[in-house]
Amino acid sequence: MAAAIAIGASIYSLLIYLPTAEKDQKGRDENSPSYKILDMLAPTVFACLLILVGSGVYFLLVNYTSQTGLKPGYYNLFGIKMLFAIAVFFLSMYLAFSLRVQISDLDLNPKNKKLVPATLKKMISLSRMTLALMTITLFLGIWLARF
Repeated sequence: MAAAIAIGASIYSLLIYLPTAEKDQKGRDENSPSYKILDMLAPTVFACLLILVGSGVYFLLVNYTSQTGLKPGYYNLFGIKMLFAIAVFFLSMYLAFSLRVQISDLDLNPKNKKLVPATLKKMISLSRMTLALMTITLFLGIWLARF
């Protein structure tokens, strides 16, 4: 469920909503649709990733003894999946707690106002990268379930 929310919300926000909403926009600022949607998307994706990581660790701990007769190559694929999962987790954490905060506290730091367009552009590109890595991680997880 968490994977569906994270990937579905990212697909809708980044590939459907933003191109449509920014069609007539001249620039990005703190009142633009891109800021409003990314302000909600970043913490949502991060919370979903926390749930996915927690449930994955729980699954590994509970099913540890049944993982002895796995096919060759399982742990190689599992390692690759973990590298992608770690990259997604840290990218999402950077989006939610570093880039988003630069814009969200403009009342406290008015000097950040000039950084808003560049920060929003960076947030959109990193969110797209996060979506791609999440999708790869999900498909690697599905492939691992076949072992």
